[in-house]
Amino acid sequence: MNDIVSTRLIASMPLYRCVVPELFLFVSFLGVSNCAAEDWYRWRGPDGDGISRETDWKCDWAGEGPDIAWSRSVGTGFSSVVVKDDRVFTLGHVDDQDKVYCINVADGEIIWTFGYPAELDDRDFEGGPISTPTIDGDRLYVMGRAGELFCLQISDGSKMWGINVADEAEVRLPGWGFSAAPLVIGDRLLLNVGESGVLVDKHSGDLIWSSDDRECGYASPVLIPNSDPTVAVIASGKAYIGVDVQSGEQLWAERWLTSFNCNAADPIFHDGKMLLCSGYNRGAALFDIGGTTPELIWKSKEMKNQIHTSILYQGYLYGIDGDMEAGARLRCMDWATGEIRWSVDDLRPGGLAMADGKLLLLTEPGELIIAPATPDGWEPIARGQVLDGKSWTSPVLSGGRIFCRSIQGQLVCIDCRD
Repeated sequence: MNDIVSTRLIASMPLYRCVVPELFLFVSFLGVSNCAAEDWYRWRGPDGDGISRETDWKCDWAGEGPDIAWSRSVGTGFSSVVVKDDRVFTLGHVDDQDKVYCINVADGEIIWTFGYPAELDDRDFEGGPISTPTIDGDRLYVMGRAGELFCLQISDGSKMWGINVADEAEVRLPGWGFSAAPLVIGDRLLLNVGESGVLVDKHSGDLIWSSDDRECGYASPVLIPNSDPTVAVIASGKAYIGVDVQSGEQLWAERWLTSFNCNAADPIFHDGKMLLCSGYNRGAALFDIGGTTPELIWKSKEMKNQIHTSILYQGYLYGIDGDMEAGARLRCMDWATGEIRWSVDDLRPGGLAMADGKLLLLTEPGELIIAPATPDGWEPIARGQVLDGKSWTSPVLSGGRIFCRSIQGQLVCIDCRD
């Protein structure tokens, strides 16, 4: 109980403030990319919630299963994909390098690659890069496990700038290396590096502010909606920390201890509430963030996101609960109460996304399963084997195509255009 509710107040200010009159200014400050609705230009999609806005796709697979348009090897790793303008981008490890791949969506042909020296670093898992790139306009931002940070030109992969942000900020690496995706905020990049983040100029890579040399967590930074000033929540190895994006000041720290400092699931925000969740039997907790410090509403051991962030849809959380290696399960939880509505134990889930009111589950053995997202139960409407290897990466739907990736580096494109 004390681990969850212990809060360190560093500044006195409301965490969540509805600022409807200033909403236009807030959105302008974020500099949200004006990608088409079908583009999936950042980690967990356009809205950062794991949900695609697309409705013009089909999953009425007959006996032969889904239509795999192409398959491409992209090296060992856990990086998800981002998609823009008929190009798909991801990272993988090949021949003592981590490589960025730019691939033609239509035929799977490689348009360009960009490589940098890196170790596979396969201690305790298969190794390879674990961060997902971020697209902003005509630039691609890439974060490596050892702190490598690059800005690349999308058209040809040319390097605009590159730094080692851990060296520049003089902070240590987390145990498994950096995994969080860069978050674009106006002219800046927010990174989960150090105790409570690092902010750099997206045009030059110059540091604007950094935080203390303490171990970071593995979740990506998330902005509190409609916060004023703009506040991001960043996972350290010991807490989830509210940070003033402009100054880097820590506003509060919600103590959150997880084995191996593995705070890997992003915080989820809705209606003035914040959900924190992690694995290794840590569990979940919902907080009210309407005051100056988070106030506990409920806590539960019934949802434990070891790696993947749950998806919130129409008042219910859909998430992967438990230890991935030991055999996790898929669950539906009531956001307001923490009550479990249903649980399926034999799926071996590897990654989860959502589109058009449907869950897209990629199992660890590589089966793609589609089912309506409903608290009434799990009733698949389509399924098919799409990968040969092991997968812990969430599927991505963009432009009527579903992209699935294995740890061993098989990337497939499934044509679901209606």
